[in-house]
Amino acid sequence: MKKFTLLLIAMISFVTFKAQNWECVNPFPPAWNLTGVHFPDASHGYVVGDFGTILATTDGGTNWTPRVSGTSKQLNAVCFPTLESGIAVGMDGIILKTENGGTDWVSVNSGVTGHLSSVVFTNATTGYIAGWYGVILKTTDGGSHWNALNTGVTKTLLSICFTEAKTGFAVGMDGTIIKTTDAGLTWSPKNTESDVELTSVCFPGQNTGYAVGNVVFYKHPEGPAADTSYIYKTMDAGETWVLQNKIGPEHFTLRSIYFTDFNIGYASGTYGSYFKTVDGGFSWLHEPNPATLQLNAVLFIQQGLNHTGYIVGSEGLITKTTDGGTTWSKFIKGSESWFSAISFPTAQTGYVAGETGTIMKTTNGGSNWELLNTGIKSRWLKSITFFVTTDPETGIAVGDSGTILKTTDGGSTWLKIYTDTYETLRGVTFSATPQGDRGIAVGTNGMILRTIDDGTLWYEIPSGTKQHLNSVDFIEPSTAFIVGDTGTMLKSTDEGITWSHVLSGTTETLHSIYFPDHTTGYAAGSNGVVVKTVDGGTTWAPAASVPTTVIFAICFPDVNTGYAAGGDFSTGGVIAKTTDGGASWATLSPPNINMMSAAFFTDVNTGIVAGYGGVILKTTNGGTFVPDIPKDNHGLIVYPVPAGDHINLVVPEHITLKNARITVCDVHGRTLLEQPVLSYSTQISLSGFCSGIYFIKFTSENENLTSKILKQ
Repeated sequence: MKKFTLLLIAMISFVTFKAQNWECVNPFPPAWNLTGVHFPDASHGYVVGDFGTILATTDGGTNWTPRVSGTSKQLNAVCFPTLESGIAVGMDGIILKTENGGTDWVSVNSGVTGHLSSVVFTNATTGYIAGWYGVILKTTDGGSHWNALNTGVTKTLLSICFTEAKTGFAVGMDGTIIKTTDAGLTWSPKNTESDVELTSVCFPGQNTGYAVGNVVFYKHPEGPAADTSYIYKTMDAGETWVLQNKIGPEHFTLRSIYFTDFNIGYASGTYGSYFKTVDGGFSWLHEPNPATLQLNAVLFIQQGLNHTGYIVGSEGLITKTTDGGTTWSKFIKGSESWFSAISFPTAQTGYVAGETGTIMKTTNGGSNWELLNTGIKSRWLKSITFFVTTDPETGIAVGDSGTILKTTDGGSTWLKIYTDTYETLRGVTFSATPQGDRGIAVGTNGMILRTIDDGTLWYEIPSGTKQHLNSVDFIEPSTAFIVGDTGTMLKSTDEGITWSHVLSGTTETLHSIYFPDHTTGYAAGSNGVVVKTVDGGTTWAPAASVPTTVIFAICFPDVNTGYAAGGDFSTGGVIAKTTDGGASWATLSPPNINMMSAAFFTDVNTGIVAGYGGVILKTTNGGTFVPDIPKDNHGLIVYPVPAGDHINLVVPEHITLKNARITVCDVHGRTLLEQPVLSYSTQISLSGFCSGIYFIKFTSENENLTSKILKQ
């Protein structure tokens, strides 16, 4: 019976990023959303993002290293007025300060609880922060203390910049532009069109400035170009702003703008949108995308004709240009391959396999990984196993087009084994018998291959089915089970020579099977289905399903505690846990995950899940974190957690419902839904909302409450 082998994605641990109770151990940068970038000089730079991520470079972006921020909150912007002193700002009013070049960070009291969006310094000691609800904070001691300024506006401010010590601008929701000429003592509005959400402002000179934004989609449900980007320009120091350019409607919106001089400028946004102007914004050329991700912030360093620039974005994107944006190179350490299998023949030595014939090896329990040379690039390796009990140096990997690779030296060399099949092999396992190691590989169209000589020669075994077979497990030397499409389940009691059909109790596709002991087994698959046996596989019965997801991998470190990993591209990844033998499942909520295709737990608390894009998450406490969403300090209760297509809101009875309303906002402060509250228990529909974090604001005649929700 397998103890260490299970489908998984590689967990290359170049660096550990903690986010709640999960650590992202691959790739680096982690696949979080990166939101802000700043370079105080050409060599030193900083990037911030989701879950307290702070990255630093001292060689102009050639290499990046993580910094411990001390928070898991999203950071939105960063600014270093000197090489040693820096400020990062983010959600829930958080301000972080460093005085040693980003090595150590401490929290500074902001005096506000709203999200902070942007930060700028005019000199080493004087700085400004803009945020939600018209907030602008100012420091005159390098960021140790901050005071709120009277801006005269309540709209969310998303970007702030200063052209000199006393003159500055902030832009935000509903076309808000405000200006100060007395270092923030007073602010005057310079509004544009009310429907435009202005997300970025930049001044290449004291008189010439640009602001970029887009139409807020909820204000135009009838269909005017919600995906249209607007670029405004001023040539009189921000007194008047004119619409210089309108781009769209397209499938993207521009959200960041930066000019290196009066003529050359850059704008980036959603879905990899990236534009350049060389004539002061009169015309914008849609440049080749640096990446097809969200491009959240663009920054250029003026260095001669070929400016060096950086763009940061979603999925850990950091990309750099040294030729004025003509070409871009992406920074990545580790692997972004979609690994689909793992085998640990010992507690310290392990292997992962996946896309493009990739196999990597660890000899220290997964802390570090090295890339092995398999000699193939055009095959996806779907499963890998090593001989746990007899020879941990010998292993087999299987994959597309009947591919079988064998190593006898711990992965240093791999030999391609000839087979008569071109079916995709999706699972492989071995069992030690008195006569030697017996192996079974399974695949598409009912393919079963068997070997009796440690994997050197393979021959086909009749399966009695044309259904795709996805996973195989030996529960003892002579007994094995296979699962596949449409609930197919096969059993052998003679070391895999003959196979008989077993009633699985479902017609859903089964992707994974796992036996924690000889009598108790679980199989899982489409629509969250889980089936269970307690009599060694003679009979199977439905266990509780994992809600609204596809399960690709299931792992039980003991008979009662188990984990399931799955999801899809539209709704994201899912990790679920049971502690009662599958009678119920709790959805765990590690951050920002896409489809999870593998799970491996060495004990009830320590395990790894992995999925698309090379994202590897690790937990050492069973992953039992539940986001602090259900109840805030004021007693507003929101459930379930995480939310699906609806949430339930419970308002404490001491609060009056007179003129009560609920507002749902996204992380940028955009109002997505608003409705009256007529009962102390209210249901709110989230149908059509994308997965992510949202904010619920309750207002009535005598109370203002805010809570955040996580929608799957």
